[in-house]
Amino acid sequence: MTNIIVIIDKMMVFKAIISAILILVSSQLSSGFVTPSYSSTTIRGISTASSSQVKSTQLLATTRRNFLEQSTTIATIAIGTSIPLPAYAKEPPPPITQEAVTEAFNAIRYELTNPSGVVGTLTNLINDGNSYEEVMQYTKESDAYFRKAKIGKARKLLTDKEIKSGSIQLSNAVTFDLIGINRASRPGQEDKDVQLKYLDDLKKDIEQFLELEKTIVIEE
Repeated sequence: MTNIIVIIDKMMVFKAIISAILILVSSQLSSGFVTPSYSSTTIRGISTASSSQVKSTQLLATTRRNFLEQSTTIATIAIGTSIPLPAYAKEPPPPITQEAVTEAFNAIRYELTNPSGVVGTLTNLINDGNSYEEVMQYTKESDAYFRKAKIGKARKLLTDKEIKSGSIQLSNAVTFDLIGINRASRPGQEDKDVQLKYLDDLKKDIEQFLELEKTIVIEE
């Protein structure tokens, strides 16, 4: 029940902020919050405007600046008077078990060694020689489900802080390899040799990441 009340109060505060900003916008619009139109003369290719036109432009900039400042002030005051949400204790990370580590790294190993994995699929598509569009699409998908999901999951299991921090470079390297393959498959840039070069780099980067499994200390 307390949470429901807090949510309702937050909604009321939010509505108040929006209403205040809308009122301010309306007042600014009625006072000429528009871009002035004027003619100018040209001297040796340089466009110039009259002093009144310059003043008009300066007034416009000042008006916009005041509007932003006033909007920020209103929002700050309203948020500052709102009721804070209740704090919840952060849940501890799941324990690092041998089963979890084996599962996470075997999922990556599958993408490296299985014919249906990322490396095997890209090898077949590249060797086909006529699947550039498919290669482009597949590399985009691979970065999401392989690099972000599988490698990202394995990185969370690394127990050494320095190794874990450095592993982001290997994760990024996988992305760069996929981008390299993708670029060498784009219309007008098709190059099988470049595709194979980045594919080889991809294999090496995955192999290096798999070596990090040995550094994990399993909780008793």
